[in-house]
Amino acid sequence: MTDRIVIRPAHAGDSDFVAGLVPSLLRFGSPAWENADALAPGFRNVLVDAVRAAEDPRATVLIAQGADGTRLGFISLKSVADVGGTERAHVADLAVREDARRKGVGQALMHAGEAWARERGLPVLGLDVWSTNEPALAFYRALGYRPESLCLIKTLD
Repeated sequence: MTDRIVIRPAHAGDSDFVAGLVPSLLRFGSPAWENADALAPGFRNVLVDAVRAAEDPRATVLIAQGADGTRLGFISLKSVADVGGTERAHVADLAVREDARRKGVGQALMHAGEAWARERGLPVLGLDVWSTNEPALAFYRALGYRPESLCLIKTLD
């Protein structure tokens, strides 16, 4: 399927599609949140705002679609400063429709994200992933991503 995937910048009409994939982002939840669904409204707002910020040169949302125009997934990217002040690219979110998974859509989106970073001269592309999301961890490892730091938490009574 990868030869039939088109990657394009998101436009305002993609907001509902992108927001509609929020449940897949929360499927594995966060160990700190007993009810990951409580995060959904915030995720939706952030994603809709990211689509609206199309004019921001430091951020973008890219849409993967099939040759027939069917939207399959998205990647939200931004430029951030690391602790040393060096700018790097960051994958804010990546989601693929359930019926389009394991068909090269996520890989195509990640390659497009890497190209976006290279075009801006950003030396690193990073991302965060829930520690409970084993499929995503395996996916990113297969693409050559490796841990840089770990965020440890403890739920307090």
